Amino acid sequence: MDESTALTPRQRDILDAIANGAPDGSPLELVIDLDGPLDPDRLRRAVEEAAATFDALRTALLPVPGFRIPRQVVNAEASVAWTETDAGTAMPLAPAAGRVFRAQLSRQGTENAALTLAVSPLVCDRGGLTRLVAAIADLYAGRTPATGIGLARFTAWREELDASDDAAHGRAYWAGLGPETLTDPRLPSPAAVKPGAATAIRSIPPQTAAGLGSLGQPVDAALQAAWWLLIARITGEEAFRSLWINDPRRDYDMLADGIGAFEDTLPLALRLPKDETVDGLLARVASMMDAHRDAQEQRPDGVLSPSAVTFVLTDALETITTGSLRWTPRSWPAPRPAGALTLEVAMAGGVPVGIALHADPARIASAAVEALADQYLAALAALPGHRTGRVADLPLLAERDLRCHAALTGPALSAAPTIPALLSGLATSRPDAPALQDGTRRWSYRELDELVGRLARHLHRDGVGPGQRVALTLPRSAELVIALHAVMRAGGAYVPVDPDWPKARQAAVIAAAAPCRVLDADDLTALLAQPAPDAALPVATPRDAAYVLFTSGSTGTPKGVVIEHGQLASYVAAAGAALDLEACRRFALTSTVAADLGNTTLFGVLAAGGCLVVADETTMTDGAGFARFVADEAVDCVKIVPSHLAALIDTPAPVLPRTLILGGEPTGRPLLEAIRAAAPRCRVFNHYGPTETTVGVMVHALPPDGPLPDQLPLDRVLAGSRVLLLDPAGRPVPIGAVGELVIGGAQVARGYLGRPEDPAFRADPERDGGRLYRTGDLARLLPEGGLQLVGRADDQIKIRGFRIEPAEIEAAILALPGVAQAAVKVWGEGRLVGYAVPSAGAALDPAALREELRRRLPDAMVPAELQPLDRLPRLGNGKIDRAALPETARSTAGADEAAAPLETFIAGLFAGLLERDRVGLAENLFDLGGHSLLVIKLVSRLRKRLGVEVPPGIVFDHPTPAGLARALRAEETEPGQLDRAAA
Repeated sequence: MDESTALTPRQRDILDAIANGAPDGSPLELVIDLDGPLDPDRLRRAVEEAAATFDALRTALLPVPGFRIPRQVVNAEASVAWTETDAGTAMPLAPAAGRVFRAQLSRQGTENAALTLAVSPLVCDRGGLTRLVAAIADLYAGRTPATGIGLARFTAWREELDASDDAAHGRAYWAGLGPETLTDPRLPSPAAVKPGAATAIRSIPPQTAAGLGSLGQPVDAALQAAWWLLIARITGEEAFRSLWINDPRRDYDMLADGIGAFEDTLPLALRLPKDETVDGLLARVASMMDAHRDAQEQRPDGVLSPSAVTFVLTDALETITTGSLRWTPRSWPAPRPAGALTLEVAMAGGVPVGIALHADPARIASAAVEALADQYLAALAALPGHRTGRVADLPLLAERDLRCHAALTGPALSAAPTIPALLSGLATSRPDAPALQDGTRRWSYRELDELVGRLARHLHRDGVGPGQRVALTLPRSAELVIALHAVMRAGGAYVPVDPDWPKARQAAVIAAAAPCRVLDADDLTALLAQPAPDAALPVATPRDAAYVLFTSGSTGTPKGVVIEHGQLASYVAAAGAALDLEACRRFALTSTVAADLGNTTLFGVLAAGGCLVVADETTMTDGAGFARFVADEAVDCVKIVPSHLAALIDTPAPVLPRTLILGGEPTGRPLLEAIRAAAPRCRVFNHYGPTETTVGVMVHALPPDGPLPDQLPLDRVLAGSRVLLLDPAGRPVPIGAVGELVIGGAQVARGYLGRPEDPAFRADPERDGGRLYRTGDLARLLPEGGLQLVGRADDQIKIRGFRIEPAEIEAAILALPGVAQAAVKVWGEGRLVGYAVPSAGAALDPAALREELRRRLPDAMVPAELQPLDRLPRLGNGKIDRAALPETARSTAGADEAAAPLETFIAGLFAGLLERDRVGLAENLFDLGGHSLLVIKLVSRLRKRLGVEVPPGIVFDHPTPAGLARALRAEETEPGQLDRAAA
């Protein structure tokens, strides 16, 4: 055998990938259809002669004494694994041990056959495989094939270059490139992982190819630039690393006809500023490609990445004719190395003729691959007409993208009856049907309508009418339901004020609402005890206000959203159809009416003519209690925040209704798995919409079978509404890209109370008289249709389903004595942390400050911790750098003396739920950031482990591990029972 030579960087990369379990070492295969009269013996001799001619096909990678890794050794004689099989017999894909080349002939008739060539990627690349087909055809025809230099000479030449004076320049070039300072682009992940590969194949139209030749730069630079520009637009990243598989046969004439593993994988450090012109980008990419080629022989090892995005040019597969025999290669296998996404552009005579886009289906969905292929062709076609324009403005939308956007417009909606009209109509059509239940108290539609009418006449007599507002300070109850219906029937708009809010918050909302009346439980009882005046009531019009909901405000104060009767009526009609509410009979009211999450059941019940069942606060803070409520009351429809539901069903025997409507925050796979395990036939809907667009405008029905997504998407727009997903310039985003949700249609609110010109609302240029609302929510357009929420365009956050503006919490912290600056940030799964900088000479007591915040803010807005800082980190523009805010200590407790098993177990539960290293026996759950949802989980886990009933109230009364342990022991039926269970 000949002397050994070193491996190339690409060969070393492949060996490393094989060692790490990647499939990069599997054979490269190409199938050639043979049409015409064939001489099999002659073909076999041609294959064997090719193996003898090209040293790559006689190469083995063997350990050589004195070297750490294998080296290449060329054997003197060829060894070809040749097999012939009948049509339909499968040929094994695994290469014979110790062989790098095999050929299989499958006869499919007298003049039809298929020749399958397989080579190891360690000795031959795809360009070499193309040339091998041509060489075998030449040898079959009796011609001498072109050879070029062999693999052994190529690797020796690489070693010589690496030892030359120019090598230092090449190594310095790669060292200065810095791809290791960047990350792979974050591609949209698939909803569910599917086996196999995802490939999209397209032809490049001749007019597109001709246009690329007019750009004043090499065509391959334009092909690459368009690809990286597309990746930047889809991912939203301006800087990332990637790979370019370059075939040096295009760079060196001596390699042009060679067969071997010549291709190299070159790392790229890409930066694509949005404001750069297309011409500027093309010139820069062309220059980068030239520089990379000049230094390709010195590129470093270890550039491969399983999440890489790659570009490669390849030879188009062309038919060869030898006499009457036609040799037609089939499609290529995916390029090596196989990363997350690889674009392969086929060239014929220097002209691009087609693309194949290959993806790892575990990292990107097959539908997304199809969309990307179409978008790439759109980008290529757009380049010539946008040379002086910004790269951010290059059109990328293809027909598929336009169809997805068109599907975000709901069907037409007929005029719907107002809520007062719906209730009155049901009292006439279904007078004796159950309408409302609160505990053991029940009302039919006739009885409910009579109560609502009586209270409405009292309110109207006292001045309530169109344009007037009534604040309701009642707890969730039948009385609250009666009161809000009565206000609307009197012509007014109700303003819910949660009595559990701190007094300061209640006062602030009432002051901002300026109601003509504040109605509490005592007022309601007194009014209903009086004879009702005999007076006609106004008829609500679609333009009259129905209610005003106050949400957290970015200016530091709450703001009131005015919802009109027409908007509410449209929602009830459209949601009733989209959520199939007519299939339900008993609807639960489980959340505060001070947020509109519960309006789906509060008013949706009227679309179905069902019964509204009020759940008390105890039921909604106890998993076992919730299960009893659903079962005992035969509830078949619940609308709830996912995190709240997750806490409630964290119990040994969860019970779920037939229909679950989830909203207020994203729903992930763990909760979906728990739902499916507890109630496999439960209908699950995802529902989305901000308060400003009347409860919700999009839904998704989870299929009852099949794989569960990592996060529930949204794919159906309610009738009468439309959803736009726009980039910062106001243009529709391509599939896979993130944009801001803008909502139009019949459900867009009147606006904010006292702020008629708020910029969040604007005229709809495509709908006469229509209006649009900028939500600030970010979403990704999905290739299969619909969208997926991904975050916010501003600092707004969601805590346990409540929409919160950090500015309002920061304003409350700033109002505390001794605080000069403030900031808040959400950590982990919704853990809100506040930061305070003391004023000169002040010393801050975090516990005292949090206690004061509890008196001013709703529970969801009170930070779990308040951390004093010397200063707040700032960005160059002076804004708070929230990414640089420090995470608070995960443990504040000192060492406890030896504790009994029960105390130790409870302290461990506290620590786990609070995401802390440990919690001291005397530390207060709520001082450490505990809240009602954590209490639900805590109670469920205590019951499960200890086997005893644990009422949720005991945790609120005894919020330390030591105190809770004492309280639980007081209920023991025998001494030591709980310690034994906890041990």
